[in-house]
Amino acid sequence: MKREYWVATILGLFLLAYVLEAVVNPLPLDLTSPYAFAQGQYFRHYPFTSTIIVIRGLAVFLTPLVIFSLFKKSFFAKGAICLVMAGLLQLYALQDIATNSATVPMEWALSLALGGILLLIPTVYYFFRGLTDSAHTSLKQAAVQTTGDASTPEWLDPA
Repeated sequence: MKREYWVATILGLFLLAYVLEAVVNPLPLDLTSPYAFAQGQYFRHYPFTSTIIVIRGLAVFLTPLVIFSLFKKSFFAKGAICLVMAGLLQLYALQDIATNSATVPMEWALSLALGGILLLIPTVYYFFRGLTDSAHTSLKQAAVQTTGDASTPEWLDPA
């Protein structure tokens, strides 16, 4: 899919969550952590709010991935940035809910926590891709040094 469609999808998800949140009252819960909401009782008792949290969490998850699609290669950097962002999102949501500071609404804090957890998936992918990419480059350089031919050998060509 083109990047423009992904940007429109992300904006649509944020807008949909905003419209749905306008209909729902704020969560009157006193949670100890953002993970406490993941218990089944809250999903059954607050299904509309759960939907808003999932939609917004998905948008938070997709936003850095679309930004990363602008840059070629540099998989280790992308993985490190994803890991740092996931950690910071988790810590922020935990701090906001544990201290009951209400800097952002509870729904936003839970969405940030969900987005942070989901960002661990591309973190693993980017680190694995960085390892395989660097191994591919090393094998290609070794093949060039042994054969003296600058073209890619057939067995090493990814196509």
